[in-house]
Amino acid sequence: MKRKLIKRTSMFLSLLLMTQALLTGCGGKGNSGNTAQFDENGKPTLEVDENGKVNGIMNAEGLPIVDNKGDYTFSLFVDNSTPLEGQFVWPMLEEQTNVKVDVKQYAYEIAKEKYGLALSSGDYTDVIGGWCLSSTDILTYGVDMGIFIPLEGYFEEFAPNIMKVLELPGVRETMTAPDGHIYSIPYVTDSPKVDFSPFINQKWLDNLGLKMPTNTEELKEVLIAFKKQDANGNGNPNDEIPFSADPNNRKLLYLAGWFGLPMESDGFTMIDGKLEFGANREEFKQFINYMASLNAEGLLDPELFTQDLATWKGKGNQDLYGVSIAYNSGDFKQIPPNTVPDFVPLPVLSSPECSEPKWLADTYGINTLKNQVVITDKAKNPEVIVRWWDNLYETDNSFQILNGPEGVTYEKLGEKHYKVFDRAKLTPEEDEKYSWANMWTQSLPKNVLKQDITVELETPPNYDEKLAVDQAYEPYFVGNDGNGNYDIIPSYWVEPEYSSKLSEYQVSITDYINQKMAQWISGQADVNAEWDAYLAQLDKLGLQEYIKIRQEAIGQK
Repeated sequence: MKRKLIKRTSMFLSLLLMTQALLTGCGGKGNSGNTAQFDENGKPTLEVDENGKVNGIMNAEGLPIVDNKGDYTFSLFVDNSTPLEGQFVWPMLEEQTNVKVDVKQYAYEIAKEKYGLALSSGDYTDVIGGWCLSSTDILTYGVDMGIFIPLEGYFEEFAPNIMKVLELPGVRETMTAPDGHIYSIPYVTDSPKVDFSPFINQKWLDNLGLKMPTNTEELKEVLIAFKKQDANGNGNPNDEIPFSADPNNRKLLYLAGWFGLPMESDGFTMIDGKLEFGANREEFKQFINYMASLNAEGLLDPELFTQDLATWKGKGNQDLYGVSIAYNSGDFKQIPPNTVPDFVPLPVLSSPECSEPKWLADTYGINTLKNQVVITDKAKNPEVIVRWWDNLYETDNSFQILNGPEGVTYEKLGEKHYKVFDRAKLTPEEDEKYSWANMWTQSLPKNVLKQDITVELETPPNYDEKLAVDQAYEPYFVGNDGNGNYDIIPSYWVEPEYSSKLSEYQVSITDYINQKMAQWISGQADVNAEWDAYLAQLDKLGLQEYIKIRQEAIGQK
């Protein structure tokens, strides 16, 4: 847990700082010539010669990073499923920087196996990236073993673009390991504040002359009307399914916010700025009783807990849903280009038990991936590698990684101002070559944030459904202070000795919650009759220890 991890690793780091030069000089475990040394604060010590070269090789500013092609090469291990040949970004970056990257790429399953073998044998690359990495690996191979090196000192000296990323809301906190160091390159993307939410069929409301519901009782009346009045107008009054949900992401516990306590799928929530468990509280039971009452009226999808994704999508495309939980309504009902969908965000509803409902936001508007790229102790002159990644994060480079090369897929109108061409003007070969998956290794970072740039489109943009959800739901976010600040469930680190226990608790307790929810909501059992037994079983499964591990992992006592 976090407190114990900090105590245990502080001694390790002190020893590391004192012995770094010795380990480098005599070839410590896995080390093959890393020239990095660190001062008493854990920052790299670097020499600048009379020619302005850092450690005799790197230009501290500007491009190229090294003077001549061939002066510096680093090896990169990564998982990726599309061929490197034809990805225009790699040669573009080499031309800019004079740094060559020796990419060793494998499909994910093969990469996962090779990655583990490489770390155990000591035969690993200068840089490791992709989906193979986990936060547990950062703790094991970074904090504990020193194979992944701390990077924040290099960022401060040579990576202004990365530093800007670190200052975005919540990013530095997410990236910083329990020992206070950052071991990976931050990967941040724009993200909706609300991930999954219920969407209601506005066309059906209009067909029946119904108003948008504002509370749970009004929603029930609307769903009853959907069920009984041939809302889709196909002449069959019995085929409508008033309420359904994405089977892979039902997110039903979010709806407990209608009763004052929204929860993530594992039962956790935020209360007064603190992480708490919610699926053993009265609000949870109120939510279950309400959903069971909908089912008793025949208002829930009979396959809510049993259907697969294809079945859910198929019914949606037959115009059978009145309300469904989804990431986008387009996930279950095809939306013609440049049209407003039939579905709109269902408002956050009040209930007889709660006049001030809440919703649990998923992000602060950005998504931070904290373990996509690490630099190992094999790397000579890590500062060069850090500058290479920082150059990747230049706005023009990031924009091209996502949109294609300048002059082919877009033109630059000014500083951070772009015009994206109509892709219909591309040849079929160009459209394939410059598709999202074929321009860059997709498991590696690609940072570009909408708020930093201005983009004009030759083709009108589609209706931004996620923005509409964010705007409708933000006033109800847990912890919203009215000034744009609110609570999300914090990212956390768990040291390896606790990770298996945490995983065990998470699986057994979440599975039990889902099992009982399905039984109670579908009418197979009664939550009120079984409530005490349910609470007792949660404790038998280790709920209190589970809560303690999760809270201590974020430094909460």
